[in-house]
Amino acid sequence: MGWRRRRVTDSCVIGLIEGNRVEIVNNFYARSVFFVKDAERSLRFYTETLGFSLEWNHQEQGRAFVVEVSLLGFQLILNQTEPGTEDRAGHGRLFIGLDDDQVNAFRKHIEEKGIKTTVLQWGAPTLVIRDLDENELFFWLPESERASLQAQL
Repeated sequence: MGWRRRRVTDSCVIGLIEGNRVEIVNNFYARSVFFVKDAERSLRFYTETLGFSLEWNHQEQGRAFVVEVSLLGFQLILNQTEPGTEDRAGHGRLFIGLDDDQVNAFRKHIEEKGIKTTVLQWGAPTLVIRDLDENELFFWLPESERASLQAQL
């Protein structure tokens, strides 16, 4: 019989594999996670320096331990290291590709907040923001904007 697919809603697809019902969900609540050494310090950096908004804050012993922050529709979880994860802080890299209609708002935000950026070659000129633990946010601007980054290499 094989695979048959039937759309139930925009957020769910139901299929049949060899007569067995299989439900495939295509709108998972998914977030990237950066491990950080000090969640309180990182929360301040992301909200005060980078201009993110706090979405939620799970605290342990009265201090931030796992938080979610967001900026311009992007959401990120910051997770404080603990025994067994100490070596994970600063090893995160996240890629965000920007479309033509997103560049102006993004550039304006970077300029208004005075956010320190660097440019490196990563398949194309790439704008990089690093957090206090050296986790990296990689931004690819649209093709039409890459010449301005290329000049900074």
